Amino acid sequence: MTKEVKVDLHIHSNASDGLFTSRELMRLLASSNLGAAGLTDHDTIAGLPEARDAAQEFDIELVPGVEISVLYGNDEIHILGYYPCDLEQLKNGLLEVKINRFKRMNEMVKRLQKLGFKIKPEEVLAEAGNAAPGRLHLARLLQKRKYVHTPDEAFKLYLNKGREAYVPRDGLSLKQAMDLLSDVQAIPVIAHPLSLGREIIEMLIPMGLQGIEAFHPEHSKAQVDYYRNLAVELGLIVTGGSDFHGDSKGYSHYSLQMAIPGYYLEELKRKRK
Repeated sequence: MTKEVKVDLHIHSNASDGLFTSRELMRLLASSNLGAAGLTDHDTIAGLPEARDAAQEFDIELVPGVEISVLYGNDEIHILGYYPCDLEQLKNGLLEVKINRFKRMNEMVKRLQKLGFKIKPEEVLAEAGNAAPGRLHLARLLQKRKYVHTPDEAFKLYLNKGREAYVPRDGLSLKQAMDLLSDVQAIPVIAHPLSLGREIIEMLIPMGLQGIEAFHPEHSKAQVDYYRNLAVELGLIVTGGSDFHGDSKGYSHYSLQMAIPGYYLEELKRKRK
């Protein structure tokens, strides 16, 4: 894969909290001349089978993956796992996370109801469709019910950490998540580390961390440069992507703006066991 080919290693379908089905995603990305797409849904791999078929149909390379979310102290850490070999084991390992997503959402709805919001848990489930409910589903519902103007506003006012409706996630520990990815022979990459910094990344290396997602829409240029340099120093690969959901940052059509050169994917592939 040449430098001129563009790839995006962080994309979500409606198997988690994206708006598009896996097939719709592959068609959209292929029509945008993307060379390869990493499907990394939150805590699920349910979208991968459809994505594989659609990738063949629309002649785009699929990079199978998952994004596992864990709470470590006061920090929420997201770990991307690429090219898992044992999908059944991974699916079973994520079952507890799925169950806890429903419990968390019920509690967040209760907190919003106490604040005067007239919403019900079943409305969030309807918004999520076949996916386990997440905060973005709830944010979209609040927008549709005109409690907020945008999903981002819902997060800032109610759903982000420290706000009244926020409920910490419960599920796998950081070590359990890393062990699970190791067991299924996936390649673990820390997603959008933002201001997490060096200490946590160095702590993750003995657990099997293989890379850093340096390119991300929420990273400043300084953060991109910092994590690229840190990856080189620590012997880790660099990845990146748009974190495309379909409505994030106000766009519903995919743009190559956050895609990265194809050689980053080649580096990722070299880590496959």
